[in-house]
Amino acid sequence: MKDEIFIASILQKGKEAKEKIIHEFSNISLEQLNWKPAPGSWSIAQCLDHLIIADSAYFPDLKNITEGNFKMDLWEKYSPFTRLCGQLLKYRLQEQVKRKMIAPKKIQPQKSDTELDLIDKYLKNLDIFLALISNCKNVDIDKTIITSPTIRIVTYSLRDAFTFLFQHEHRHINQAIRVKRNEGFPER
Repeated sequence: MKDEIFIASILQKGKEAKEKIIHEFSNISLEQLNWKPAPGSWSIAQCLDHLIIADSAYFPDLKNITEGNFKMDLWEKYSPFTRLCGQLLKYRLQEQVKRKMIAPKKIQPQKSDTELDLIDKYLKNLDIFLALISNCKNVDIDKTIITSPTIRIVTYSLRDAFTFLFQHEHRHINQAIRVKRNEGFPER
């Protein structure tokens, strides 16, 4: 089904993500950006880098979908697990963390130390993501099935993907905010 109202609600969630990032992180130092609360924990930079990598993994499919060049393969058309996978990911990737998860290797942050321009890179990447989603207003988001860029046997509808991807977006933005609010967070 084409669902402009749903697409508008997803775009609003993207706008909220952008506003949170600008509000919380526009004036942080390089040391603050790369600070980790504990070994094995992610820094603010790593949270944002992870989102850039995860979101951009969907760009090729979204580009093909919006340009009319996307063709579902046999597995996407007939997988008996599509609905289950979508429901499971929506449950597991909720904005409020119920249980920590380990990011698949393909979308783990690339490095722990990064430059301040990462925030601008994140915002530009989010703008591209939102533009691609906006172009899906005339797409049947329930019948368009895509494959996970990280686990090739996992398929889900575009509606489910947009839902869990923006839950995931806010989940990691909230994680970055918790890093900033940690009592050991550097002053500057």
